[in-house]
Amino acid sequence: MKRVLAALAAVVCSAVLFTGCGKQSEKTLNIFIWSAYLPDEVIAEFTKRTGIHVNYDTYDSNEALLEKLQSGVADYDIVVPSDYMVTILANEGLVHPLDHSKITTWGNLNPKFLNKKFDPENKVSMPYFWGTTGIGYNREKFPDGVNSWGVLFDPANAGRILMLDDPRECFAVALKYMGKSLNETDPEILRQAAELLKQQKKLVKTYNSGDFHNILASGDVDLAHGYNGQMAEVIAEAPDRLAYVVPSEGGTFWMDAVCIPAKSRNVENAYAFLSFIMEPEINAQIVNGCSYASANEPAKKFIDPKILSDDDIYPPDEVLDRCEFIEDIGETATLLDRLWTEIKAQ
Repeated sequence: MKRVLAALAAVVCSAVLFTGCGKQSEKTLNIFIWSAYLPDEVIAEFTKRTGIHVNYDTYDSNEALLEKLQSGVADYDIVVPSDYMVTILANEGLVHPLDHSKITTWGNLNPKFLNKKFDPENKVSMPYFWGTTGIGYNREKFPDGVNSWGVLFDPANAGRILMLDDPRECFAVALKYMGKSLNETDPEILRQAAELLKQQKKLVKTYNSGDFHNILASGDVDLAHGYNGQMAEVIAEAPDRLAYVVPSEGGTFWMDAVCIPAKSRNVENAYAFLSFIMEPEINAQIVNGCSYASANEPAKKFIDPKILSDDDIYPPDEVLDRCEFIEDIGETATLLDRLWTEIKAQ
C-alpha cells in the first residue's frame, strides 16, 4: 500500500498509455505504480541493460488502479496492487497468470511472503513491498507517546489530524478502535464504524494518501494516519520530534505485489523487469531508496543496516501479530463505498 503521490516522471507517449491507441515499441514497458516505489536510477539501469524504455504513471489508491483497468482504455504492462486488490483484479480477469519459470530470480523471495490467502500459489502476483499502517505523530505534542487509535477521535486534537484518503484504511481504523476485524462484513457494525468516522470528520484537517508524511514533518498536523515507509523517511530526519506506532488495538499489515495486466502488449518485457527487480543488489537499491521492507531474502546483504534494524520498516513479530491483511469483502464493498461517500459529504 504506498505511497507518496509525487510529480509524474518519465511519462511519454501518454496517448498510448491512457487510450491504448497507437503502435507499441518492442522496447517499451508501461508501469502504473504507487509513486516513490521505483527509484529513477533503477529504471535507468534496466534501460541501460535491456534497451527497454520505461514509461510510468502513478496512483494513490487501489480503487484508482481498479477503475483504470476496468475502463479498458489503459495500456499498462506492470501494476502494483495491494493484497486485497490482487484478489479483485484476478476475479475480474484483469491480470495475466504468472509463469514463474520466466522470472529467473523468483527463488530470491522469502517463502513466508508467498502463497498468501489473497493469491494462493502466487498465480497472478509477485511480492514487492510489505509493511504496516499506523500513526505518525509529533513527540513534542505527545511526550508520553501514542498507543491507541483513540487519539484520532479525540476532540482535543481537532484540526491537527490527517487521515489517509482511503475507505478501507479509514474503516480499518474505526473497526480496530471498536475491537472488530478490519474485514468486518456485518452491515450494522459497518454503519457504527461509519458514524464514528462521520463524527471524526470535523476533527480532520485533511485526507491525504500522497504526501501525508511531509505534511506531518512540516508541522501542519500532529497526528498522521499513514504507511510506515514514508513515515520512516521523515522520522529518520527528525527522530527527536517524530515517531510512528501501530496502536495497541492493531492495524493493517499490507503487501503490495507486482502483476501483469491481462491486456499487456509487452508481456516478455514485463517478465524481464520482474526478474531484474528481484536481483539482490537491485532489490536492495529499491529498498534503500524507498524505505519499505522487501520480500527478497538475499537482498538483505545489500540493504542499509539502518533500514534493516528500523522496527518501523521491518516491524517485529509482536507488532505484526496484532495486524491483519485487508481482504476482499465481496458485495459488502458496495455498502462500504456508499458509507464512505456519506462520510466525505459531511
